[in-house]
Amino acid sequence: MIGPVMTFLGRGPGRDFVLLALPKTASTSLERTLSPYATEVVGSPPGQKHLPARGFVHTRAHDLAAQGHPRESYELVTMFREPIAWLESWWRYRARDDARQSTADLTFEQFARLYLAGDDGAPVPKGRPARFIHAQGAVAVDRVFSVERPDVWSAWFSERLGVPLEFERRNASTAERGELADDTRAALVAHFAPEYDVWRRLADSGEWSGARGTVLAEPVEQGPGQ
Repeated sequence: MIGPVMTFLGRGPGRDFVLLALPKTASTSLERTLSPYATEVVGSPPGQKHLPARGFVHTRAHDLAAQGHPRESYELVTMFREPIAWLESWWRYRARDDARQSTADLTFEQFARLYLAGDDGAPVPKGRPARFIHAQGAVAVDRVFSVERPDVWSAWFSERLGVPLEFERRNASTAERGELADDTRAALVAHFAPEYDVWRRLADSGEWSGARGTVLAEPVEQGPGQ
């Protein structure tokens, strides 16, 4: 399950926010804990449930403004994950027996190569995390949290909502990590240059406040072995 877009308004000056759920970033845990407190939960259709920042800017932001909530009155927030770990999470998710596009017969190396190749028919995620938070030539969200720092984001959500929140803590996977050849890993790092630009900004504190308007690094497109 991938969490929906959630809007939290009417909490008081400086406390309103909208959470955009980037897939594979603890969305299930966030949804279960935060939904009861949300002013609005957009769970369907899929194009709205998984709304990226670009879609929000061009649709929901206008709707909220018409309802008396101009863009500067709330923060647009999302989660972020280490880029290669994000891709590996997709590989594990689609390795399930009931997955519509199963990767059970693919190693992570093969999966990563298919992703880099941009094959539309391959069972790999479309798009990229940096594009999810991007609109109008720059980052369009106000605050980004590192999914690996629950101490930071759980405290922030609790403070904003004014209630102590308990988020489900899932044990780290005991499955063997996906293996990558050195050249494939290097190609992914180059491809994920915008994502690592974000990730570096999260390294120290686990959050990036004031992100909106930042122009990210450009990806270096190359294939494995180049």
